[in-house]
Amino acid sequence: LLTAPFAAGNVSAQCVATQDCATLGYTETSCENGGIKCPFGNAWACKANSETGRDNPDCTYGAIYYSDGTCVKGFISKKTAIGVVVYDENDEKWIVALVAAAGGSRGIWSTEYVDVPKITNYTTEQTVINDFKSCENTEAMLALGEEKYPGAAAVKNFAPVGAENTKGKWCLPAAGIWNEVSNHLSDINGGLSWAKGYAILSDTHWLSSEYSNRSAWSWNQASGFSHGEKTYYNSYDPKSSTVARPVMKI
Repeated sequence: LLTAPFAAGNVSAQCVATQDCATLGYTETSCENGGIKCPFGNAWACKANSETGRDNPDCTYGAIYYSDGTCVKGFISKKTAIGVVVYDENDEKWIVALVAAAGGSRGIWSTEYVDVPKITNYTTEQTVINDFKSCENTEAMLALGEEKYPGAAAVKNFAPVGAENTKGKWCLPAAGIWNEVSNHLSDINGGLSWAKGYAILSDTHWLSSEYSNRSAWSWNQASGFSHGEKTYYNSYDPKSSTVARPVMKI
C-alpha cells in the first residue's frame, strides 16, 4: 500500500464525483419507453427500444411493421401499420403491404409479349423459387416503360396512407419472396388481420419472375405457383384476374 503511485493528498484531486447529468449519460429530456432520471437534474437515460431495429427477434413472420420502424407481433392503435413481415432469412427482412396496389384493381402483367432484358426466365417451380430479385425485376420492367407494365408501375407508385415517404421503395415480389409467404401464410394472415389489412386468400397474385416472353409467374392459394399469359385479363370475371401486392425490404 505504501508503494501505491498516488499519495493520499492526490486522490481527492483526481477522483472528483461529477454532478453533470450529460457526463453521466443522462442525455434525454424524456423517455417514451421508460428510463432512469438523473439524480442531479431533469435529464433521463432512456431504455433501448427493443421494438425497432433489424436485430429485434420479434420482427419475424407475421409481425406488424409500423411507419416509425416499430416491428412487433401485435397491434398498436396509436401507430400507423404499413405492412407485415413475410421474409426473415439470410439477414434480410421484407414486408408485404396491407392492401394490393391500385386499390386492389386486377389487371395484366404487360401490354405486349416481350422477353424482358435482365430478368431471368424460369421454367419450373423448383427453379423459380430461387428468384429473390423483386426490386431488380421491377426496375427492369419499368425501364421499358411504365405504361407497358401496369402491375410493376402500380407497386412502384404505391404508398400507404401515413407513410407516403415509402413511395418508390415497394416492388412486385419475386417468386422466392412469395414462396416464404406460402410457407408462413397462417402467421402472415394473422398479422394482416391484426393490422386491419386484407388477408392473402383466393386472389391470384402477379410475381415479377418471368417464364418466357409470353408468360409470367403468379401465385394462388389454391393452385400455388403457375405461369400465365402476361396480357390476360378477364373483364367478365374480375375475380379470376390478377392483383399486384407490393413488398418492401426493411
